[in-house]
Amino acid sequence: MTAEPVLLVERDGPIAILTLHRPRAHNALNKALLAELDKAVAGLSATPGVRCLVLTGHGDRAFSAGADLTELTGLSVAEATDVLAYGQRVFRRIETAPLPAVAAVNGLALGGGFELVLSCTFPVLAARARLALPESGLGLMPGYGGTQRLARCTGTAVAAHVMLTGEHLDADRAHQWGITPVPPVEGDVLASATEIAHGIAKRGPRAVRAILTALHGGSGTGPDTGLALETALAAGLTAGAEAAEGIAAFHERRDPSFDDLAVPEGAL
Repeated sequence: MTAEPVLLVERDGPIAILTLHRPRAHNALNKALLAELDKAVAGLSATPGVRCLVLTGHGDRAFSAGADLTELTGLSVAEATDVLAYGQRVFRRIETAPLPAVAAVNGLALGGGFELVLSCTFPVLAARARLALPESGLGLMPGYGGTQRLARCTGTAVAAHVMLTGEHLDADRAHQWGITPVPPVEGDVLASATEIAHGIAKRGPRAVRAILTALHGGSGTGPDTGLALETALAAGLTAGAEAAEGIAAFHERRDPSFDDLAVPEGAL
């Protein structure tokens, strides 16, 4: 009997929808699922015509219940280091991909599931969504980047409170604290996230990649380094065919057509 896929990948025009698919485990992140995520994001990042990713969880209860604890039991320090470092590499690939990644959070996002949300460009949360980093209650701590990414969103004090208490955050509070720029969605969160992704896909693909490069490349650097990177990227865009089409379309009062301006391999 063929095993069920742990990750479903579907194309919707320029959008690729990645669905975590371990329904009996509330989409918990095991090694197989992380490997499929890694492979899918790498492949889609190099696929012509893909402009944006949407990540979601199967079903309406959980985006992801977190790391699969059955794979963490009884590990040595060296073994645990390998497991955690691999998860961090996968999440870092998502965070620094040349494509925006929108998380459509349909329910619970706990532990590693919340950390996956934080590795995306930004999330869209269903009104029923709940986020938490409850690891300290198990004698553990976030190990897939949560201590770093959450603090950058909310500040150190809020991040400490979330991790030290394990408190569940509802969608309203997540929006208030800057974890998501989008107000909670009462209806179909995947449809809302996909609509946003399609809006991004209509914009200049080189411009989108350059913005992501500037955000990631300037993070953690001094202002002069970040501004120099921004100048180089912005100048390249200004002199390029994509900007010429965009500006011409503006003056001609029409929608720009970036479809014939494919991003060459290795370009921004």
